[in-house]
Amino acid sequence: METNLFNKRGEASNSILVFVGIAVFIIIIVMLLPYISSALGLFNSGGTPPPATQGVIVSAIRTPGSVSPATKFDVVFTVYNNINGKGATDINLCLDNIGLFTVVSSPNQNGAPQSCTQIPVLFAGGSIPETFSLESPADSAYENIPYAQQLGYFLNYSYQASASQSAEFVSQQAYNSNNYPYASSASYGNTAGPVSITTLLSAPAIYGSAAQVSLSLANSGTGIILGEVNVNISMDSTYINMTQPPAGFTYEHTYSNGTVVFSGKMLVGASSTFIILPISLNQTKLNALSADGVPYLSSNIHISISYNYEESGFFPLAFNVQTYYIP
Repeated sequence: METNLFNKRGEASNSILVFVGIAVFIIIIVMLLPYISSALGLFNSGGTPPPATQGVIVSAIRTPGSVSPATKFDVVFTVYNNINGKGATDINLCLDNIGLFTVVSSPNQNGAPQSCTQIPVLFAGGSIPETFSLESPADSAYENIPYAQQLGYFLNYSYQASASQSAEFVSQQAYNSNNYPYASSASYGNTAGPVSITTLLSAPAIYGSAAQVSLSLANSGTGIILGEVNVNISMDSTYINMTQPPAGFTYEHTYSNGTVVFSGKMLVGASSTFIILPISLNQTKLNALSADGVPYLSSNIHISISYNYEESGFFPLAFNVQTYYIP
């Protein structure tokens, strides 16, 4: 009786080990499948994880490694928006450098196949697949000689980003005694995007003098900015205000809660573009702080930008040849 029980337990243990072994084998195969298919040339899978500053990108491209003459096949793009960014709008994804290929169907097709498709909006962290169906030419179109073509694409979209900067003012007495909290001298609360926002306040300003805030924009992405960058600068005018808006910036509006907005445009090229924001205390607030002996005050400046951006890239696609058999 004990021997039979022992045998049954042994058989059960062996069955569990076999099951676990099969499960582990399947998991390993699934994990290695993309690498195996790439090594065998079955599929091209392009794209890399987006850099920290990037907005919308083509994070992956799935195509056959090669195509036979007069064959239909799919090109699948995965469009991704950085999870640390904001929602993107008016996204256009277009095939480029199609060459001998023919587009036979496109995403959201309405009428004849198009080489472009539009994504109205894509929230931060979102991704969406877009599939174009293409047809390779007959072998006579390329003399039945094997070669690879660089198919291209470009992606443009509208994007926004924002950042904030603390402007700190201290009384002369607090400054002399070094008795005040140190506010952050650099920007905070940045949202990811290919156009980066950097602000800097070198030191707190003494009551009655202006603070110099440096605002810098730079193209930190891998594409190009289409046109100028729209910039809005806002602050609570009951605390602080801009003594002289930078060149090209104008007063926009003051809201009922005291928030004042200045707007302008900045042309951002290959290097950073910066402006100086001269900030001073509201005179009424300054008088009240001085009369009450308040040693310091800190208020925030908010910067928001909007712009159009374009990315582009290429991926290879090989032509096979038509094999002729001689009887």
